[in-house]
Amino acid sequence: MIERMGLALRRDGDAPADLYLDEDGNLAIVRNAQAVGQHVRQRLMTFHGEWFLDTTVGIRWLRDVLGGNYDPVMAESLVKAEVLATDGVIDISGFSVRFSRVTRGLSAADITVVTEYEEEISV
Repeated sequence: MIERMGLALRRDGDAPADLYLDEDGNLAIVRNAQAVGQHVRQRLMTFHGEWFLDTTVGIRWLRDVLGGNYDPVMAESLVKAEVLATDGVIDISGFSVRFSRVTRGLSAADITVVTEYEEEISV
């Protein structure tokens, strides 16, 4: 197993998750299983083609999920596929999505993954 590291994201209330500083004023870092969970979050927050280093990462949110008639089976399968394509993810042990017709927004919540470190991480 390789050691993984990543920049930590934190959500304050309803605001989108963002980078934050630790108690020493440095960018907060996560390691191993926590880094895998963080990577899942980052992939789900990315629009397909948005990240210049790997344009295959992310979900086609507007075209495939939110742009037309909402298909819950399609939305769930696309989100799950992106989660399972994340390095270090072995399985999904918890998952739910909610769609709001009023805001035309999708909330992927209660996602728990099993990592290659044999730990379950809530995303």
